[in-house]
Amino acid sequence: MSEISDVFFLDAGIAARLHDACDVLHAELQAMIVKAIELGTIDAFGTLVSGQALQTKFEQKAVGGPDALLDVLKSHVEAVKSMQAQFQACIDNALDQESSNVSTLRSIDQPN
Repeated sequence: MSEISDVFFLDAGIAARLHDACDVLHAELQAMIVKAIELGTIDAFGTLVSGQALQTKFEQKAVGGPDALLDVLKSHVEAVKSMQAQFQACIDNALDQESSNVSTLRSIDQPN
């Protein structure tokens, strides 16, 4: 029977590419946040009470209402930041291990 481990291992090169992809995704989410904020103010529904009610409903779907788009996008940004931090930790761990290996190899006496 195999044993389940709590250790997360990721190749440093792959972690670096994923880290960079997080930068791209973060920028895309930030652009979406700007657009969501713009959707929070709509003025194309006319002056009828029903149009104003519909306008308010759509504005709140973008900003301020329950499960608003803006809040969802912000939570996605936090998730991407968390993932990026994990990938950076993998990169740092790989660099630390490589440095440790180099130090160990340098301390070994070379035969003549």
